[in-house]
Amino acid sequence: MRWPDLGRFGRRFAVILSGELIQSLFHFVLNIALVRELGTHDYGLFAIVFTVGAVGVTYIRALVAVPATLFLARSLGRPAERGYAVVFGSGAALIALVMAAAVAVLLAPAIGLAALAGGAFVGLYAFRSYLRIVLLARRAPRVAGLSDIVYSACGLVLVASLHAGDAALLEHAFLGIAAAHAVGICVALAAIRQPVRVSFRVGIRRRYAVIWRPLVWSLVGVTGTTVQGQGLTLLFALLAGPAAYAPIAATLVLFAPLRIPTNALNNMVLPELSGLLADGRLQEARGLVLRSTALIGLGCLAYGAAMWTALPIIEHYLFKGRFLHEPMAGIGFGVWCVVTTALLYAIPRAFLEASAAFRVIAAGALVSAGIGFLIMVPLLLILPPAFALIGLAVSELATALWSARAFRHTSRRPDRRVPAVDHAAAAAAPPAGA
Repeated sequence: MRWPDLGRFGRRFAVILSGELIQSLFHFVLNIALVRELGTHDYGLFAIVFTVGAVGVTYIRALVAVPATLFLARSLGRPAERGYAVVFGSGAALIALVMAAAVAVLLAPAIGLAALAGGAFVGLYAFRSYLRIVLLARRAPRVAGLSDIVYSACGLVLVASLHAGDAALLEHAFLGIAAAHAVGICVALAAIRQPVRVSFRVGIRRRYAVIWRPLVWSLVGVTGTTVQGQGLTLLFALLAGPAAYAPIAATLVLFAPLRIPTNALNNMVLPELSGLLADGRLQEARGLVLRSTALIGLGCLAYGAAMWTALPIIEHYLFKGRFLHEPMAGIGFGVWCVVTTALLYAIPRAFLEASAAFRVIAAGALVSAGIGFLIMVPLLLILPPAFALIGLAVSELATALWSARAFRHTSRRPDRRVPAVDHAAAAAAPPAGA
């Protein structure tokens, strides 16, 4: 990468990182406030729903956000770009609505009418995630950052309004986060002056059919990845129960800052890798992956060392000593292993996504999920819940090794070149507004 390109890359990364930092800071403050005010059962339930929201983000990213990034980044003409924007925007809206309804139905037996607020939170969370990734693909990081700032500011107003002893505290938390996401979406759309066009006419379905074959493997891949990552975490929470999951969920919050620069880097690198591979600049793409992964690894080591010292103080003051009876040192080390391993394969997997190697990603995720399931479930049955983190860590390690092997094989093929979007094939479908 040339120095002018490096400077541009660094400026974009700083803008994206600032938005991720502000957003994650809000999530951290919210979780600390709730872990102090809610009972362990209610906080565990909140953490489970938040994890479901992360699962929704994973699906919407794989089915519409990542394909939208690949097609928009390689679009050679504005008519094609607008057409694909309608296709993926419609898909994102539909998926978000389905997820919101499903979560509301599943939560209803546990929390009654508050389930509607939980469903709204998950649906809006997923749709704003799609919108952020598309904004980055369109080289509009400042708009994405503005949306993050507005969302976080509205959310902080929510945190300030939470009152201890409120019988509807959990419902109010879900409603407040959903409203904050809605405001962030509206601000982003107003800033770009391009509303999301939603259409399910024949022309839109035909356009989606043109690109459906690779998306089938993307769907299989994200299902495997979800089972391997958040799915195993959810299974852990359901088998152990919300109260037993609460200390692990609280510790996961402490390590969430590690994901901030990684998410920012991943969202920015994906369109860059897509463009480099489309131009046949394989060595530059490979170097970008290796440098980014090394940077993430160093950051994880430094953060882990700092957290090892600070964890007892955090547990005593921030968590009000609620988990004194739990092996917090072991939980902290286990969570660090899980998070660090997951972050180390994020950029190599982005390279595989940019290479449209969805089948390889799917196979690795499914194999790793099976390994994690076989280890975690027996541990949950015979040992305290914290030991189940071993299964999560082994599953992430298997995914990391699979991703590294696939990246090495794919990046060393001398003929590796991802073609630009075939607009002639896409044009065979009727126009987007047909």
